[in-house]
Amino acid sequence: MPLTSSTQSFTSFVNAWLIRHRYFVEQLMCASSFDETNGTTLEDQQSLVTQFLSHCLQYYQEKSDAVSAAGDNVFTFFCPPWFNSYAKLILWVGDFKPSLVFKLTATSVNDLTSHQQERISTLRSETRRRERDVMRDYALVQQSVADPPVMLAARRVGAVGMVDGEESDLEEAIEVLKAGMAAAMNNADQLRCSTVAKVVEILTPSQAIKVLRTMGQLHLRLRELNLERVHEGA
Repeated sequence: MPLTSSTQSFTSFVNAWLIRHRYFVEQLMCASSFDETNGTTLEDQQSLVTQFLSHCLQYYQEKSDAVSAAGDNVFTFFCPPWFNSYAKLILWVGDFKPSLVFKLTATSVNDLTSHQQERISTLRSETRRRERDVMRDYALVQQSVADPPVMLAARRVGAVGMVDGEESDLEEAIEVLKAGMAAAMNNADQLRCSTVAKVVEILTPSQAIKVLRTMGQLHLRLRELNLERVHEGA
């Protein structure tokens, strides 16, 4: 499926966003250790955390606008050309699974207090419940298109032809699918953003720096533009 203007515009945005992302990851790496002797203060760390979260939020805000404007090309966002081949193997509704942040937190931070561990455990349970809700709604959208009348009309395409009313039924089903897929994507992205934000609220600035550094490095690998494929499609 050829790229629409909205997906082409978003691909260009991602390319520029990645440049800023690399800069932020470098800053997070430098600030990983709280050390006033090298000029890194608690206020500096908190400021960097805030800036990095705003930077990530911008990505999802731009993506939401692009998905809304994508029309027939909304399906591109579920297997995006700005992700590399490995990233596409682990996609969850078009991006990383929200509960992944808990694994990254466990591997990045080794000084959580018992209170922090309790809060994170509660948040993990809530996030997994909401993940199930997203997947349930996503499955219902797909199921609606697999209903017998719609599938019958689809099978007639290119074969014996559709009878009266089937063409409009099929077009309506496709529109429902596109709207449902876009809604599922937006719900998943909102959960991704809110989960990261809530985890950061539980952590100290120094702990948050370590988690965001790990996430930032991972996201770089997942969001690297597959330039060869882009050029082939140009």
